Amino acid sequence: MSIFIDSLNFKKTKKPPIWFMRQAGRHLPEYREVRSSYRNLMEMFMDSNVCSKVTLQPVDKYDLDAAIIFTDILMIHMIKGASVSFDKPGGPIVEFKAKEKTDFNNINFLYEAIKITKNKTNKPLIGFAGGPWTTLTYSMFNPKERKELQNHIKHREKEIEKKINEITELTIEHVIRQTDSGIDAFQLFESAAGILNDDQLNRWCIEPCKLILKEIKKYQNIPTIVFPRGVTLKNYVSYSNISNLNCLSIDQFFNLKNISKLNTNKTIQGNLDPKTLRLGGNELKKEIRKILLAFRETPHIFNLGHGVIKDTPTANVAEAVNIIRS
Repeated sequence: MSIFIDSLNFKKTKKPPIWFMRQAGRHLPEYREVRSSYRNLMEMFMDSNVCSKVTLQPVDKYDLDAAIIFTDILMIHMIKGASVSFDKPGGPIVEFKAKEKTDFNNINFLYEAIKITKNKTNKPLIGFAGGPWTTLTYSMFNPKERKELQNHIKHREKEIEKKINEITELTIEHVIRQTDSGIDAFQLFESAAGILNDDQLNRWCIEPCKLILKEIKKYQNIPTIVFPRGVTLKNYVSYSNISNLNCLSIDQFFNLKNISKLNTNKTIQGNLDPKTLRLGGNELKKEIRKILLAFRETPHIFNLGHGVIKDTPTANVAEAVNIIRS
């Protein structure tokens, strides 16, 4: 058993396990070299062997305690036959055909990448999906609308409700297929949760999350993590009380003085500011030590409050790992 899985199962480890959201990707020279051989990111995602290679680059480079499969939350729209583009200004674009047809074979390349990766490493492999609300924002709203979502959702709530239910069902099956392919843990990324009011958050994020985790656990008892980025303390508490949740991932804006207000039987993951990792130096040492001190008596997985920023020096990441383990 790994210290990452131990921590997810609420066992206090001598040193916290370490992995970073967006650990694989643009900050790594090795990644940029591979990426240069592909016309676009989607072409790269569809190459299972390359996705496996990229997944393991940061694990090998920094000796991290877990890998996370190199893919994107928007793959789920391809199950319904949509085309997804990541290379246009303003962010990803999802376009559906006139007739939608559900076919999980459309993303077999992802499930195959998981199988390949599991054959290459003994480190735990994290699978993931976007929370239904976050996933929906990319297919229902254009890049301009996504910058001011509250202005665009008030008159479309019934449509949102219907789509959330559809994506929730797809997500359950998507995660089950990742589980069959070999993932050791699962994380739900609800990155757009913070823009919703309490009622919207409960209906479109928390309730679907409960159902997804319930069905995952019913199928196989793998550890689960949820990352509801940008929510209030009240809603972090609500998330921490979800049954079938092993670990709550907190962002960099969560005040560590409030840890005791969360469910004390759940592992917490986080929450170094990615900007501090990019900055490095004494500020990085100070912030890491503050986080380690805050979690000295409870199971904790060291991570960021969001993803690694693309121009973060690799030396800073290596230094962070050394500080955490020293």
